[in-house]
Amino acid sequence: MKQQNKKFYIGLVIVLFFFAFFLISSSDKESQISNSVISPIAAIKKTESATILAGNKKTYLSFSSNALLYDVLVQEKNAGKIIFSGKNYPGLGFFVTDIDSLHSGNGKDLLYYINGKEASVGISTYILKDGDIIEWKLE
Repeated sequence: MKQQNKKFYIGLVIVLFFFAFFLISSSDKESQISNSVISPIAAIKKTESATILAGNKKTYLSFSSNALLYDVLVQEKNAGKIIFSGKNYPGLGFFVTDIDSLHSGNGKDLLYYINGKEASVGISTYILKDGDIIEWKLE
């Protein structure tokens, strides 16, 4: 093999080596960038919604999957969208005594209904579902 061809092939191998190194290095940077962009988006949970009916007021709730009704009510209360109060009973959970214009008393308690059916669990344990209609009634 001629000396000139040998130098050409050695130069070509060196160029290809650096080109391959550059591609691998760029690919790692792209995947790091890609992961940093995709990861936060993938971490966002699906937003679901429900409606609260209390007296003459209708409030729309937004929440992440598997959210407890109590936690979402507290979130909406802190955001100034709903007013409610009650009492926590150890072993039983939180009982709402007042919500917007409805106030328990005079022999009547606040009960809540889920999609037209009386709730069978307290708000501390009820997991909201997308599209739920939660209605509060004095009974």
